[in-house]
Amino acid sequence: MTKKTRKKQEENSIDSTIEQVLLHLHDSMDAGFSYTAKRGFFILDDFSHKPKESNEEKIKKAIINLNKEKLIKKKKNYNGSIIISLTERGKLRALNIKFRKFADRKEKWDRKWRMVMFDIPNECRKARDALRYRLKSGGFYELQKSIFLYPYDCKKEIEYFVELFKAQKYVRFGLLDFIDNEKDVSLFFHVGEKTD
Repeated sequence: MTKKTRKKQEENSIDSTIEQVLLHLHDSMDAGFSYTAKRGFFILDDFSHKPKESNEEKIKKAIINLNKEKLIKKKKNYNGSIIISLTERGKLRALNIKFRKFADRKEKWDRKWRMVMFDIPNECRKARDALRYRLKSGGFYELQKSIFLYPYDCKKEIEYFVELFKAQKYVRFGLLDFIDNEKDVSLFFHVGEKTD
């Protein structure tokens, strides 16, 4: 293996770890997570997104990179530990990763459709365009210009995104048992056709 190939593999591994740390922080957003400065950085046991190749050194490097990019913030706690949480930019980056992964989700379908509807006014166009872009890139089915369907649970991510853009009063989320063009939507997602 050449030096250049090895370096590229290390960079990809660090990028993957950065992504995993962002997702971990996003999923534990209410609490964040902390480490004690004296003991070092030990979050591997509580790291649900931990890739096999991750280790403490890679996670430390990921935290340094996230801090440089202003995607996380650190706050010293009264007991000497450091609380790490996502900044607004970090939350958006984590959500972007989650929406990107939506397009590849393959799991057992519960035979319900998640519907996202929005009527966001022109003065909030940035939020409207951002939401529409994420839904399309996430592989959601565009039923109409402002109505999208998805077969798997995505309520939490939609709520976080809408809250981030302060568009709660313009966006509705629904759970449907039936839609009259279900055959087309099922084919789009490659999920089993619903039978009575």
